[in-house]
Amino acid sequence: MSKMKTLAGLALSMAAASVHASNGSTNEFYLKGGFLGAGIGYTYGLNKSFSLRSDVMTIGRHDHNGDISGFDYKGKLRNDVATLYGDWFPLDNGFRITFGLAVRDTQLAADANPSAAGTVEIGGQTVNYGPGDSAHAKVELPDVAPYLGIGYGHNVGQNTKAGWTFLADAGVYYGKPKVSFNINAHLYKKLNDVSGGRAQELVDQQTADIRDKVEKYKFMPAVYIGIGYRF
Repeated sequence: MSKMKTLAGLALSMAAASVHASNGSTNEFYLKGGFLGAGIGYTYGLNKSFSLRSDVMTIGRHDHNGDISGFDYKGKLRNDVATLYGDWFPLDNGFRITFGLAVRDTQLAADANPSAAGTVEIGGQTVNYGPGDSAHAKVELPDVAPYLGIGYGHNVGQNTKAGWTFLADAGVYYGKPKVSFNINAHLYKKLNDVSGGRAQELVDQQTADIRDKVEKYKFMPAVYIGIGYRF
């Protein structure tokens, strides 16, 4: 929760400062939604070629069940992001190239989801899973991530006429995922017994398998559409 307060504070501080400096002629508030959630933001036009923006987005908290490299899980997914952007308009229209820097809280926390037979798979080894057992995986993206994209809209320095406008974004955030996987002592002993003393090797293998699986998410796509109001 403290991270989200920090994210919102950064975005709101920028918006307040820009409104104070702008004399009300090159401003825009906007709403957007897409692949990584929904959010609200503010744009300030520096001139006809450049705009500054900030927004805060979230997908809330979602249950997410699935499989990562043989490990069946039930988990919670969250993605809270605040981003500061610089928009460059190389042409005299709404097309833009965007650079940004995000502060975010994006992670999947997952616990083992045993099969109907009461087993789980760890490092390719099947082991009984019951009361007193715990296996937990966590995938977390870096707190700070650069953004690069293209889009349409937010050209409030070019078009200062008050009114509604259409917005679109397509880009990527970059950041290598961090992965952790651990099991408690009770399950570790059972895994050690069934594997002939290879429990740590299997835990390490499962960690590596998850890391390999989520490596592609170091480039996190961001696709949005939205509406804005210039004033």
